[in-house]
Amino acid sequence: MQTLFPSHGHDAKKPSPGFDGESSDNWQRIKEALRQMLPEADFQQSIEPLKSRVVSDSEIVLTFPDMSSYQKVLNSYMDQLDYCKATLGLPVLLRFEIEGAGSTEVDADPLDLDFTALNETPQAPAGYPEPDGAFPSDQREASNIVARALTLQSQLNAEYTFQTFVNGPSNQFAHASCLAVADAPGQTYNPLFLYGGTGLGKTHLLHAVGNKVLKTKSNAVITYITSERFMNELIYCLRFNKMWDFRRKYRNCDVLLVDDIQFISGKERTQEEFFHTFNALYEAKKQIVVTSDIFPQDIPDIEDRLRNRFQWGLIADIQPPDIEHRVAILMNKAEKQGMILQSAVAEYIATHAKGNIRVLEGALRRVIAFAALQGRPINVQLASEILQDVLVDKNSDSNISIEAIQKIVAEHFKIKVSDLKSKKRQRALSFPRQIAMFLARVRTQSSFPEIGTFFGGKDHTTVMHAVKKIEKDRKKDLELKAQLEAIERKLDVIS
Repeated sequence: MQTLFPSHGHDAKKPSPGFDGESSDNWQRIKEALRQMLPEADFQQSIEPLKSRVVSDSEIVLTFPDMSSYQKVLNSYMDQLDYCKATLGLPVLLRFEIEGAGSTEVDADPLDLDFTALNETPQAPAGYPEPDGAFPSDQREASNIVARALTLQSQLNAEYTFQTFVNGPSNQFAHASCLAVADAPGQTYNPLFLYGGTGLGKTHLLHAVGNKVLKTKSNAVITYITSERFMNELIYCLRFNKMWDFRRKYRNCDVLLVDDIQFISGKERTQEEFFHTFNALYEAKKQIVVTSDIFPQDIPDIEDRLRNRFQWGLIADIQPPDIEHRVAILMNKAEKQGMILQSAVAEYIATHAKGNIRVLEGALRRVIAFAALQGRPINVQLASEILQDVLVDKNSDSNISIEAIQKIVAEHFKIKVSDLKSKKRQRALSFPRQIAMFLARVRTQSSFPEIGTFFGGKDHTTVMHAVKKIEKDRKKDLELKAQLEAIERKLDVIS
């Protein structure tokens, strides 16, 4: 496992200045291991000329004859150095300097690789034998060693698979897209962009792709990361001059899975680095899968070149599940916990637990916990008692007014509320007006004539036409879907 964020301070062990020692036994052991890994000509040219100087028991300075030899080792043999240190069990820090550079010290400080994260004995990265075996005579997949080391302790959740995902009409397209990508990574739908509201299963599908690829190709490099951690690692590597390691990690994987990409909004340096990472992987025909709560066009403060790349491949949305789908999800979750849930109880919870899947899971856990603590059977009566103060149907008891909806819609489209009430027919105004009428009908259950009075006295037939049009178009217009979801999330905040 690659330790990008040490728990102790970066400069915990500083060298003792001015201390010269004999040639280190540790360095001799590393050299012997390198000799067995590299072609003899390469070893004699690049490794043998290096001079070593002991600074402390845990630190060695290597001196290069010139800058070109330093660059050669830095670019070609750092993976092998890291591997030898790990397999020999040598927790030493290698510092580099150039001969004739005076007191100037080149501190490469390579990232330590801990291959014992999952096992008592070190395991070799793909392409190399176990430590007690003979090293290969050539360099196999040298550029991927660091990235492959990461898979020894996978960041994937083993429980998130396609088998445990409850497929339904609301997520069928996204499920099929992810399955196609997992079967042929980098060949179809690259990149794959999944978007939908919170708690609808995007992360589950993301992990399912990685798990399926690993199942069919065990030595594949699967890198799962949240956009927040991508940004934090970038900051760390910029601070400690480890960008070479950062790029090796993210540009040498077979599948890159990025969760919640919308959080790079406004982060210019992170966007730039992700842009170059995207390009490197795309050109190498490596699979990229990205999730977001927002449609690409609606992610604010993001570079157009990156926004365009998100739309190069396939965009698949996940909608909130309908009543039958929610019942199926509840039955599946209950079965996993060893419970047999009556269909009537599942239907009661599914009917009253509006919203995302996490709301459903929370309601189910609450019912199961109370039943176990009180020793009562799980039935509709128990569910209604326990959940009466928890599950509230927003539509039946909503605090949202039509005026509030008009304000949110106007802000979203950067127009005035008075424009929504006017008789102007320009599309820039009529389209937001129709959306506001549709949301007023859905979120407040007001009658068509009542809604019409709030829009400058519009006739009820005008409101009916607007509601039907938006209802019909949102099923096939991805951009309209995204607009509605973005506005509804804002309405949920104030409700």
